Amino acid sequence: MAAVTTHPVLASRDTLRSLSDARWWFGLAILSLLLAGSLSIAPVVGRVPVLAAMVDSGFATRSLVVHVNLALGVWFFAFLAGMFCLLPGAASVRLSKPAALLGVAGTLMFFCAFFVRDAAPVKSNYVPALDHWLFLTGLGLFAGSVALSFVDARLLSRQSSALLPPGSVAALRLGALVYLLAMGTLFAAWATQPAGLEPLPYFERLFWGGGHVLQFANVLGMCAAWLLLLCRATGKPVLKSPLLVPGLVLLALPTLAGPWLATREDGWGWFTMMMQLGIFPVVLGLALCAGLALWRGRGQLAPGALRSPGFVGFATSAGMTLVGFTLGALISAQDTLIPAHYHVNIGAVTAAYMATILTLAGDFGLRPRSARMRSLATWQPLVYGVSQVIFAGGFGYAQAERKVYGTQQVLRTTGQWIGMSVMGVGGLFALVAGILFLAVLVSGWRGRVRPAA
Repeated sequence: MAAVTTHPVLASRDTLRSLSDARWWFGLAILSLLLAGSLSIAPVVGRVPVLAAMVDSGFATRSLVVHVNLALGVWFFAFLAGMFCLLPGAASVRLSKPAALLGVAGTLMFFCAFFVRDAAPVKSNYVPALDHWLFLTGLGLFAGSVALSFVDARLLSRQSSALLPPGSVAALRLGALVYLLAMGTLFAAWATQPAGLEPLPYFERLFWGGGHVLQFANVLGMCAAWLLLLCRATGKPVLKSPLLVPGLVLLALPTLAGPWLATREDGWGWFTMMMQLGIFPVVLGLALCAGLALWRGRGQLAPGALRSPGFVGFATSAGMTLVGFTLGALISAQDTLIPAHYHVNIGAVTAAYMATILTLAGDFGLRPRSARMRSLATWQPLVYGVSQVIFAGGFGYAQAERKVYGTQQVLRTTGQWIGMSVMGVGGLFALVAGILFLAVLVSGWRGRVRPAA
């Protein structure tokens, strides 16, 4: 599917240990994507004109809550933990497998809460919740399992990596540190919660700060994926600037204030400003520098480099990121332009992660059995990216009320009808793109070769 820096069958023992640890986390990430896709149908259909009347608004809301936690929680951070396992120094403290098993248990617990009738959905920002002990315990176990996987000498090791370029190594370590800061922010908010809050303000305050900090961890994970994808596409690290690591540190730096801001009553606005001003300059600079480096070195690219999962995945993710930044700049009201913006931006992370898994498949011994599947591995991230942009474009054009489903939704203008219909089409194609992703992985699994030392 793509050139790899290590032979897919022959690798060092340290590399095999890293791949073994990562396999558990990537498996959980892919499982969560499958479950999230199945739960996305009701919220999407619940907003499509005419079809929305067929969907119970309570069922759609419950589906949305669990879908968001699977797609934005388990998928993103199980993937980040899997990538972290590929860092050098894996022979030291090895908590990754026990932590992954704990993560599986937590994920299954909060997924099962979906079937508990009295688990009331709470549409809090960043981390919506079901107000039930089963959901909250499961979510806490998963979050703790990821934090446990980062408590490892790999976080500070100075060894070089056989699987990752130096820029990806730096971004992943910073992403792990930012995740731990997000957990500290969450704890600080919990420890300072006022007494007697109703569920919505309680969960809103609990997850607001930590949710903002987690977005920085997502972006650092995406930057790590970009650098890996470009390295695999071109056969060498694309960005060698001495400013790369300081730039990534600059991106992570604002999150140091997270635990302190979570204790302040005026911290809400500061968290919003942190994300608005702290992410886009470094990410935009990284995307532009990578594009410029590719253009300058275009004459040295191997044949087919621009038709590899690495390049297509990077180009799709970077393009979606720029579209998401543009939509974010246009937000002026509490309408569907907000979810349009964040669906494109989180979709950019997902596109990069999908392409990364498809690119790393050879390292795990996965080999699609047909030329059609190998070709699909290249273009699947682009199909997903275009689908998400259509989805978000319809959402943004409609500028309808947020967070309403089924009969709760009232569309008053022709533009809202058109926008929400386009959103439904984009959502359908995104679901198909997810199925194609799984089809490629299943094909690779059927043709797998066990890596050996």
